[in-house]
Amino acid sequence: MLEQQRENGNATIYQYQLIRKFHVPQLLLLIYLLVPIPVLLVGTFLFSWHALFYMPAAFLIVLWIHFVVSHSVLLIRGPMYRKKWRLRFSGIWFGFLPDQHMGYSVLQQVLLQNLWIGFVFIGVLVAWLPLPFTLALLFWHFWFMAPRISILLSMRGQSKDVMIKLNPQDVSYYVQ
Repeated sequence: MLEQQRENGNATIYQYQLIRKFHVPQLLLLIYLLVPIPVLLVGTFLFSWHALFYMPAAFLIVLWIHFVVSHSVLLIRGPMYRKKWRLRFSGIWFGFLPDQHMGYSVLQQVLLQNLWIGFVFIGVLVAWLPLPFTLALLFWHFWFMAPRISILLSMRGQSKDVMIKLNPQDVSYYVQ
């Protein structure tokens, strides 16, 4: 019966087959969440107490950049994609990310646009911002993008019709 539904094109997300599930080890999650603390301490020690202001401000600015870029790409792709995304703060997933299953091609486009436009935006601002603030922006951009880029790297060689689900403790890949 499942094969008939697949052939007729009536398959839903519940009829997708799990290809692979990548679990995020607790140690890796803990390290990922604790990395900003030593970075803040090093920034305070090397530059000044201003790092205590720059780090939270840079966090919010990078979060905003990623939201605007993702939202813009999804608006271009169509309104149905935008409804599946929301701000998430669970596990290693921070920022504007899919809340449901999402096609690999859409996710790839949004993540790559975030990566390059974030770098360009920070590069444009570097002329007017103090060095510690620029470094804080770069740190948060890398910090937000690290789990996302790991998804893209782990998907090399897979077919492009894969659906991805980002769970707090794992990433699941499904195929129809």
